[in-house]
Amino acid sequence: MSAYATAPSGLIISPVPPDATGSSILDAVIEEIADRLAAAVVSRLAATQEQDAGDWLDSREAAVYLGVHRDTLRKLAAERAISSHQDGRGCKLFFRRSELDEWRRSGGRAAHLSAVVTQAA
Repeated sequence: MSAYATAPSGLIISPVPPDATGSSILDAVIEEIADRLAAAVVSRLAATQEQDAGDWLDSREAAVYLGVHRDTLRKLAAERAISSHQDGRGCKLFFRRSELDEWRRSGGRAAHLSAVVTQAA
């Protein structure tokens, strides 16, 4: 094997000796790629969260999203534990994904149940 290898594009790739700190240029390139990839992932997640913030879910979709039964979700909405929106009395309930996420972050059902128990005592 020769000391130099030729890449398919015709570029000559030579072995790189480590610098004074013991790392090579290859390590620096890998770190730069990792930083760029992390920045791209963060920006894509932020864009997805902004897009999801305005998503409306009906009671079936919201129940699946939260992992609860539809009847449980309706009870929580009736108790005003979860913010819901309705066009009129007897109409379908709708939920904003961002509000469901906020409810989940604030403790979700466990926090609601502990508050109900505290009120009953």
